[in-house]
Amino acid sequence: MIAFKKLEESDLEQVLEWRTSEHVTQFMYTDIEKNLDNQQKWFEKISKDDTQYYWIIQYKGVAIGLISLNQIDRHHRKATFGYYIGDLKYSIIAGRIQPYLYNYVFKDLRLNKLYAEVMEGNDGMMKMHLHYGFTHAATFKEHVFKNGEFYNVEYFELLSSTWENECKKFHKHREEFLL
Repeated sequence: MIAFKKLEESDLEQVLEWRTSEHVTQFMYTDIEKNLDNQQKWFEKISKDDTQYYWIIQYKGVAIGLISLNQIDRHHRKATFGYYIGDLKYSIIAGRIQPYLYNYVFKDLRLNKLYAEVMEGNDGMMKMHLHYGFTHAATFKEHVFKNGEFYNVEYFELLSSTWENECKKFHKHREEFLL
């Protein structure tokens, strides 16, 4: 039902459409212009970078969003991640997607920690992180300047041991993430 397809060049136009939509960009640190040439340059850059991976989220074969692992640090076995649902008619399943990534990160990649930064005002995402075993680790005051004002950023982290021992009910959510 839910699948993850490696981001390909043929996906760039759709991803650009999602990424520049108001419901996605409102909680992103940066706003990008709707420029396919710049999107192509971004894709060429990330395609050569083994510290970040991107996948298209598919639901029943339909592309609905994007998920990524970023700042992968293999020595310290940690990474950050991000995702968004681009197609709002599928927003109801947004909260069911993350455990697939967590299982992949902790069981397949053998990382020890995932961390996430959430911009002030994105209360739903903060609640979702806590639901999946993350702990709130810090508040970065006036960390992001966007739309003429500063925003705090909340820092969350999830350890492999917490996922393994306290989140067993989510371990069944497994899917392949091709690199």
